Amino acid sequence: IELKSGILNIFLRTGIVFTQVDLWLGLSYCDGKWNEVTVNKEGSVISATMNELREQALEPRVQQLKVNSPVYLGGIPPEIQSFYRELGLEQGFGGCMKDVKFTRGAVVNLASVSSSAVRVNLDGCLSTDSAVNCRGNDSILVYRGKEQSVYESALQPFTEYLYRVVALNEGGSVSSVWTHARTRESVPQNVPTPSRVHSINGYSIEVTWDKPAGVIGVIEKYILKAYEADGPTVPITSAELADAGMLTGVLRGLRPFTNYAVTLTACTLAGCTESSHALNISTPQEAPEDVQSPTAVSFPTFLLMSWSPPKTPNGIITKYTLYMNGIPIYSGNGTKYVVK
Repeated sequence: IELKSGILNIFLRTGIVFTQVDLWLGLSYCDGKWNEVTVNKEGSVISATMNELREQALEPRVQQLKVNSPVYLGGIPPEIQSFYRELGLEQGFGGCMKDVKFTRGAVVNLASVSSSAVRVNLDGCLSTDSAVNCRGNDSILVYRGKEQSVYESALQPFTEYLYRVVALNEGGSVSSVWTHARTRESVPQNVPTPSRVHSINGYSIEVTWDKPAGVIGVIEKYILKAYEADGPTVPITSAELADAGMLTGVLRGLRPFTNYAVTLTACTLAGCTESSHALNISTPQEAPEDVQSPTAVSFPTFLLMSWSPPKTPNGIITKYTLYMNGIPIYSGNGTKYVVK
């Protein structure tokens, strides 16, 4: 008989027949009160009862049980444990016992009939607060009733739970096998600001970040976003990175010589969270784009040439060069020149 992980296990071996009865208790016995346990064998029926809970097994091949050896309560001496390896014995019983009976006999006074005792206090319980000191698993009764479905709340995210159903009627109770279910991830919390941003060129940057701490679940992807500093709250560009094992990504589609605020977003199946702060960066200058052709105003002996700044300067224009027939005739900061 063992009380292990919230289950009262009864192992019975007679000859070559091995029978096992498992009575699920959860933590129902951790209430600071005495619990009455009864183990019974009547013919081919082996049963176990604790308080209001009962479990039984039917084994027609089981033989008559004759006890002609010492009875050990709370554990088995090390020198004979090797003979009962199939019982999976671990540690001894921790707790208190009283009112021990065998068959229909009188209550046994353990202090007077015990031939030996190891690590046992025969003067009474050290503490009656078994709700604190008792050992078991964290199984609890989720539902009791006649419905065939139940909604359980207040669970931990991304945590696996074991469930089983116990069906009862006037003839007894039968338990299903344990089945497991896992709750979904939670939305990431406390997503960090990118730790480093490096400009590759005026159009792309490399971003490095640390893995978010305290994420309960699997990160499905990261999203990098770039906002114009002091600009609209809509990102100018973004990049989705499906390889959540990488902590470095490249953000493209930027404009040269522009100030950006870069954020990191982490996503699980439950949703996404963006870092509350951003890392600022200024992209370097690049060569101008969309340079405008010059226009001319004709006079009898000269031309007045003028031109507009490039539509996309990509930086600060430091010099213009005017060509005539492939030969440079002007170089400077001005946007007008007279060709004589």
